Amino acid sequence: MKKLILILSICFIFFLISCSSQEELISTPSIIGLKIRDAEKIAEEKGLLVKVTKSDFSKDFPIDYIISQDPSPYVLVKKGRIINVVISSGPPKVLVPDLIGMNFKEAQEIIYENKLLLGKIEEILDPNVGVGIIIEQSPSPKTYVEEDTKIDLKISKGVLGQIPSLIGLSVDEAKSLIVTSGYNVGKVINKSNPVYPSGIVWNQDPAPLTYGSPDTIIDLYVNP
Repeated sequence: MKKLILILSICFIFFLISCSSQEELISTPSIIGLKIRDAEKIAEEKGLLVKVTKSDFSKDFPIDYIISQDPSPYVLVKKGRIINVVISSGPPKVLVPDLIGMNFKEAQEIIYENKLLLGKIEEILDPNVGVGIIIEQSPSPKTYVEEDTKIDLKISKGVLGQIPSLIGLSVDEAKSLIVTSGYNVGKVINKSNPVYPSGIVWNQDPAPLTYGSPDTIIDLYVNP
C-alpha cells in the first residue's frame, strides 16, 4: 500500500511540473502589408520570429512589404514560433523587346503586346537606313522594366504622322481622307456589325491615332 501511495505521489509531482512548465500560447500578429523590418519588431515583442521564404512580384505592395504570412494572423502558437512570410519585389517586370531594325508599325504592335507604352518619337536623318525603320530605342533592349513603361524611339527620317479616325464614315469618305492624309487605301472588308448602318466603316487597321509612315496601307472594315 505504501508503495502504491509513493508511485501515485511521484506521478502527481510530475503532473504538476508538466503543468507549470507548459508554454504560454501567443496569438500571431497580422503583419501583411507591413515592411519586413517593422514586422520583425512586432513579432519580436511577442516572442516570435519572422522568416522570409521568397519574394513575388506585386502591384499592390511596395518592395520589401509582406504579401502573405504562415501561420495566418490570430493563430495561437508557442513562443519562439517562426512566421514564414512572402515579401514583394515590386510590380511585375517586362523584358524590353529589341525593336531596332523593325519598321514602325511592327515595333508599335510589339510594344503593346508586351504591356508597354509608346513614348517619344524622334525622327533622325540616316541615309543608310530606310524610312520608318527604328534606329534607337530607350530603355535598351533586353532590360527589365515595369509594365506600362514608355518606350522612346528614334526612327529614320520620313513623314510620320497620326493615322486619322475613319470610323463612322462612309467608304468613299474614308478613302478620300486616307489619300488626303498621305496614306494608301488597303482592303475594304465587308463584315457585319449591327451597331453601324450599312456602308459605314466600323473598324480600321492600323487603329486610329496610331502612327504611320507615308507607305502605310489602311484597311477598312465596313458593315455590308
